[in-house]
Amino acid sequence: MGIGLAWSPMWLPPILRTAGADPRPLLAAIGLAGPAASIFWNLLATALVLAWVFGVERSRLTSIRIVRPTGKDLEWALILFGGAMTWSWLAQLIRPQAAPDSGSATIAALPVLTVVAMILSAAICEEILFRGYPLERLTQLTGRRWVAVATTLPFFVVPHLFTFGIEWLLSHASGTVAIYALYLWRRNLVACMVLHAAVNAPILIPTVAAHLR
Repeated sequence: MGIGLAWSPMWLPPILRTAGADPRPLLAAIGLAGPAASIFWNLLATALVLAWVFGVERSRLTSIRIVRPTGKDLEWALILFGGAMTWSWLAQLIRPQAAPDSGSATIAALPVLTVVAMILSAAICEEILFRGYPLERLTQLTGRRWVAVATTLPFFVVPHLFTFGIEWLLSHASGTVAIYALYLWRRNLVACMVLHAAVNAPILIPTVAAHLR
């Protein structure tokens, strides 16, 4: 049930639309149209998961690895960020993209503050929804961490492919690999949030550039 709540951004919107309660016009009215709607769905799902953790499971934030990061945790976040960015640079040399994919172009056209909110909400919420909660609970259920990773990874990757296209796998999936590696190595979700925000931050470059023209 908790994992179902964590992944509600994938199933709740289509169910609401099918039921005739399409939330998109309301979200658009408050400036959350298109990709920016992820801010709302991520925050809603995170609130539901935390309510489940505290109210039903009677657990603490430490149970999903939200703990104070050490200097070593942050050091590894920086090292893995450098590795992910290096791979992205090499991927562009190996297979240059003539133009940004449609997903990146759509996001870059949004207001700068909206993109900043998307980066922060993704970094905080997606780490809880796709790493901290499901990885810990699936590991408890199966006794095998690799099963937890294999189960959660497709649910994180596939939505990115729909948004950014198959080229995302070559150019930017290194960031996902880095985040999983950091989590499995250091078991600190806050450090993963920092790394996630850093990996997504480069989208601000074309966003700011577009608004300076």
